[in-house]
Amino acid sequence: MKPLYNFDSLKIDRTMAPSDGMVATALEEQYFDLGRRALELIQFSAELCDKPHYPAILDLPCGHGRVLRWLRAHYPYAKITACDLDRDGVDFCARQFGAEPVYSELNLHELPFAAQFDLIWVGSLVTHLNEERWRQTLDCLVKWTKECGVIVFSTQGRTVTSLLARGRRNIAENIDKATLLEDFARTGFGYQRYTECGPGEDYGFTATSPEWLMRTLQRYPDVILRSYLEEAWGMQDIVILYKKAGHFEPVLGVPEMQVVRANAGAAKRGWLGRLLGR
Repeated sequence: MKPLYNFDSLKIDRTMAPSDGMVATALEEQYFDLGRRALELIQFSAELCDKPHYPAILDLPCGHGRVLRWLRAHYPYAKITACDLDRDGVDFCARQFGAEPVYSELNLHELPFAAQFDLIWVGSLVTHLNEERWRQTLDCLVKWTKECGVIVFSTQGRTVTSLLARGRRNIAENIDKATLLEDFARTGFGYQRYTECGPGEDYGFTATSPEWLMRTLQRYPDVILRSYLEEAWGMQDIVILYKKAGHFEPVLGVPEMQVVRANAGAAKRGWLGRLLGR
């Protein structure tokens, strides 16, 4: 894909961690290209949201700095927090790129962030979570974002599910693909645990449709969807959110609320009447 911006002048620290699992043999440049692409998308978010600076940035999960090295080069003044379950990756990002280290938790609500962030980059996290943890993660991201702050995160949507439906190999060979596609077709959300997960582990492959995401965003009246870009980060989609308190009225309600059909119409009319002063 054609670059969105010219970052050729950036001085990128290309030091690689020996234990970086994101680097495939003989495909090192692909690793750097994905990091650069993430920065392009973050710069695009800055233009969409009129953000000339991102002084406080969270990279979650940071890995061993595939994206963070680009963030450090482009935002040398920023306080960048590196957060991941992989403690070796967090330590490497702190040591090599001057990031603030925070070891993540399976329950993100336990993370001890004392301040909010201007930008949160989330590359390939909710792409591995069940529906309950998916929603809990977005709850945390919104809570951790400053007023007028930005969240940029990746999802797996129609592209990946189309490839699976066409029998494409070497994509998620360690899940029940048929069940995932059935769930995705029925509800817009599909999740299957990886077969290698042990007892008590819940980590797998997640697909979310654009329509499912739009319904989920109804939960957040303080969040504006600035952009949904299909196939923007490799095969993954990119979502850009902007936080602005009280921007929307909850006219659509929360999608998972169970309302008795007989009372739904009257309740809604009464609420709208009050909203419109009638």
